[in-house]
Amino acid sequence: MFKKLMASFGVGTAKVDLVLDKQQYRIGETIRGKAVVEGGNVDQQVNSLDIDLMLKFNIRGKEFSRVVHTINVANNFFVKEKKTVEFPVEHTLPADYPISKGSVSYHLITKMNIIRSTDSGDTDSLVILPGREMELVIEAFDILGFKEKIGSGRIEKFGQEFIYYPTTAFSDEIKELAFKFFNDNGNIKLFAEVRLLGSNMISGAAHYTEILILPELLRDKNGAGQIADHIREFIENDLKQVARSGPKPPPDFQSYQQQAASRPGFGGFAGGMVAGLLGAMMISSLFDMGGNQGPEGDMTEAEAGDDGDFGFDFGDFGDDI
Repeated sequence: MFKKLMASFGVGTAKVDLVLDKQQYRIGETIRGKAVVEGGNVDQQVNSLDIDLMLKFNIRGKEFSRVVHTINVANNFFVKEKKTVEFPVEHTLPADYPISKGSVSYHLITKMNIIRSTDSGDTDSLVILPGREMELVIEAFDILGFKEKIGSGRIEKFGQEFIYYPTTAFSDEIKELAFKFFNDNGNIKLFAEVRLLGSNMISGAAHYTEILILPELLRDKNGAGQIADHIREFIENDLKQVARSGPKPPPDFQSYQQQAASRPGFGGFAGGMVAGLLGAMMISSLFDMGGNQGPEGDMTEAEAGDDGDFGFDFGDFGDDI
């Protein structure tokens, strides 16, 4: 009786430990592991065993923490005194999760609800890496001599934004290039904003464009090299068009929002699920408040943060492919 009384206060109660096969997983991979329940000083009935995948991120100085997904591991089971029971754990990481970078981080909270006792839990960190397609594109930019800015990878209105600057090719024409990944039925689209340089362009002006990367490039054995050639050719032609006709205006993602209407947020964008987690009203209040502009059109640090977030606006890229 005394043991049961103490267990009701959490002393000598059953404990749970989440054991993952590894601590880092790529987008598209399946998190695998096991939840190990160790019986305490008395037999106990467990109502539920769940794992919350928690996402922590920062938007314009405001910190948020949200449950991305809850994995139901087991319900209504009995754990005997001093005995151990194990349950498999699996969860596949979809393409609309942001990757771990900058202020974006993840952890797993394992929760065990025990009848007539204090609940037991466990917390584990998790690192989510780019999927294969995203990794190939990142390698391609590295081949072209682009370097990622400090603070790149922040959460933006429609997803996660990555900011690069050229060190060799295009260094006389481009100041910075920011883009977001969009998965369109196997095609990878980079929605990009380019800060321009050069005497035949408006220095510091923003040009918006879309780079389409077809599946055959992603499947090629020399994928990163082929993608680098494709991006180089695209940018060269695009800059020539800008010199003739001027920069293209900001995009409108309304059509993409409608395309992903069956799921919350902007499901095709890497990190687009954040919009669904926060809700339309909060997203609008965070981003639709107009930015203070610096001397060259860049947002000031107070508005954009240390990485100079470009802050994509609404517009339709459909005619720009």
